[in-house]
Amino acid sequence: MDRKADPETQLEVDEAILDYLIYTAITSLLKLLDTIDISPRKQHNAHLLVQMVDTFLPVFRALHADYKASPEIQLRLRLFQFTYVFVQHYHPFSGVNTAFARRPSTSTTTETPRDPANSYQEHHPQAMPLEQTLPLFLALSAVQNELQGSTITEIWMVLAAGYMAQSYIEQVVVYQNRSSSLLDQAFHWGYDEDCPAEQASEQRQINDMFGADESSVRLWGSIREEHIRALYPPKDTSLVDHLENMASGALSVVTFKEKVSEFLAGLLSAYQPPLLIQLERGQVNGLSRKATKALKLRSGFLHEAMDET
Repeated sequence: MDRKADPETQLEVDEAILDYLIYTAITSLLKLLDTIDISPRKQHNAHLLVQMVDTFLPVFRALHADYKASPEIQLRLRLFQFTYVFVQHYHPFSGVNTAFARRPSTSTTTETPRDPANSYQEHHPQAMPLEQTLPLFLALSAVQNELQGSTITEIWMVLAAGYMAQSYIEQVVVYQNRSSSLLDQAFHWGYDEDCPAEQASEQRQINDMFGADESSVRLWGSIREEHIRALYPPKDTSLVDHLENMASGALSVVTFKEKVSEFLAGLLSAYQPPLLIQLERGQVNGLSRKATKALKLRSGFLHEAMDET
């Protein structure tokens, strides 16, 4: 007799698997940002986990067409998407083919990168330009703030302004973009009380995040202007030389990557890990170790539970 799982039970199981894969993929990707010398094993593991998510997600959506993810899983999906494209920018996977790298391009980049021997370009292999990843970073931040009922902090504003500065430096130094509007484009983000975007759109969420209160609007304006001024070269110094100096000093690329990595790790740890991760660790939130062991037996972690007796 053909036996099929109860649809509700099947959804719970598939959701647990999806959440587990997303979480482990993010964790593996973050290890690539935290490591100066990335071993082939670490890169292979991250690559494999990204492909597993990319394979499982469309199957999940096909099986559960009416599924609406919880706010936490939605956030983790966004976190995975951004973490992936950010890591890809600095540490491209060879031959990777994931849907998360195939977003519509809004880039102003038209030039080819400079000679890889360039000191700044050593940190920038050919990948999705930072200017294309910036909206993902801002949208992720906006969703997090909305979920937590919080507002942006000064620390976050400095990180965001640094991100905009890095995207500008990359366009000038790596892509040799000399558009007169480039600096304004990089730093155009902020609060617009006449924002024309639809209420539920990402653009509206980002706009509202910057305009949470009057003090935030003023502080962001000050931090943004400070970063813009820092990008203007002093007299008798070329723009490219000045930006390369900034990227190895006050606006260090290495420090920038570390700060973004800390931000992402903080988002990941702000919520309870997926149930399967908790089971792996031997302690489910709200349950005793004995109750966790019993749950592991019922959930298919039998061999692990037996090993602990």
